[in-house]
Amino acid sequence: MKILSIETSSKICSVAILEDKNLVKKIELNNGLTHSETLMPLIKQILNETNLNLSDMNLLVCDIGPGSFTGIRIGVATVKAFTDSLQIPSVGISSLEGLAYNIKDDGLICSIIDCKNNNCYYALYELKNDTYTLLEAPKADSVQNCLNFFNYKYANSKITFVGDGSIIYKNVIENISSNFVFANTNFPDNELNMIDVYNLGIAGMNKYTKYGADENLLPLYLKKPQAQRQLEEKNIVIKDMNISDLENLDISKFDDFWNIDILKDELNSENSKFVCAKLENTVIGFAGIKIILDEADIMNIAVMKNYRRQGVATLLLNHIFNICKEKNIETLNLEVNEENFSAISLYQKFGFKECGRRKKYYDNKYDAILGTCQIVSK
Repeated sequence: MKILSIETSSKICSVAILEDKNLVKKIELNNGLTHSETLMPLIKQILNETNLNLSDMNLLVCDIGPGSFTGIRIGVATVKAFTDSLQIPSVGISSLEGLAYNIKDDGLICSIIDCKNNNCYYALYELKNDTYTLLEAPKADSVQNCLNFFNYKYANSKITFVGDGSIIYKNVIENISSNFVFANTNFPDNELNMIDVYNLGIAGMNKYTKYGADENLLPLYLKKPQAQRQLEEKNIVIKDMNISDLENLDISKFDDFWNIDILKDELNSENSKFVCAKLENTVIGFAGIKIILDEADIMNIAVMKNYRRQGVATLLLNHIFNICKEKNIETLNLEVNEENFSAISLYQKFGFKECGRRKKYYDNKYDAILGTCQIVSK
């Protein structure tokens, strides 16, 4: 069985090809670029260097998180696109399970990943007779709550901690129990505490052998994105947009605003769907799509000037993705001015790829970049 394994939840973008449990080739890259720019060239490189094609793969494996929201989305969307287009089965493996596979000695294994401010993602596994069994499902909580739970429920049991959380919170972990030990840190750069794309592939093969392919490959989000948490703290809510919202809109506070009559027509169209971000009943941003069969085009994403760069557009676009999943939309398309760098960066984070250009489309001067993204089905 030939396996393509993809890891995008961390700063390092990694791909590997396995022949059953044997590593054929592994490439890891941390070049400062986004995974949306790095992943596809990396896949092409490893296929070229192994004289293989995507169609030669029997299984696709990807990291579904927890980790970088953007990286996870890109990895899952890429594998989903390959699965849909080439009919190659795929499975998702959590970062925590991938870390557990770094430990080869029988016993209890706690995979722990730092998620800032003395919080962590964690899960507990047991390795016995070369089989990893999940004992405690992945969860997000404070480090102290995590350790207190294990110290109570698994008192007198030796637990090996692995992951960057075991490095960052080493002193805290040691002070809780002498039964809490750590992965061998003699490896270069503490590599045992990093996700290994090869081990991810092994975990994926084991899961596929036991349960088959994932019919609904989705990211594993244990906590809301930071931008969404910050917005919720400000009591910003996302809701369906209607005509009354449009009538109360302060157009002067938006740049490059659509013609109000066109927007009204779109709100009344059965093939369009708009949502808006509201703060104390004031619309501070909105976004909409035009639905055509199993595809949709982004019509507009607009945010009030005073609320830009605060995650409003991210939250709106995330809701657009959720709408697409609910309506079984497979592909989301857009066009954006090549000079609109902030919008381009946002779209890249959501996994959009450039698929063409309209030359001098804006003011007969700037190109319109055409982008497309495969939606992860619900």
